Amino acid sequence: MNWKIEITEPHSGELGEAIKHEDHGFAMEEYSYEPGHKLEVFVHDTSDPQWHIFTDLDSGHRFKIPPQRYRHIA
Repeated sequence: MNWKIEITEPHSGELGEAIKHEDHGFAMEEYSYEPGHKLEVFVHDTSDPQWHIFTDLDSGHRFKIPPQRYRHIA
């Protein structure tokens, strides 16, 4: 399932933390999104109340974000 989202609060982290397996340390790379940034994403998991996991379809980066830091726009 693909969504379009808009970042509503500054958000940054490490890409490896969104990968659910024990060797995620090999994939660590920092990312950041500024408010107003719009992304088309593939939805991996939105069931956790603290973290939603997406893949940015432009960059291919998989990331996690708290649901209060973005809004689903399409």
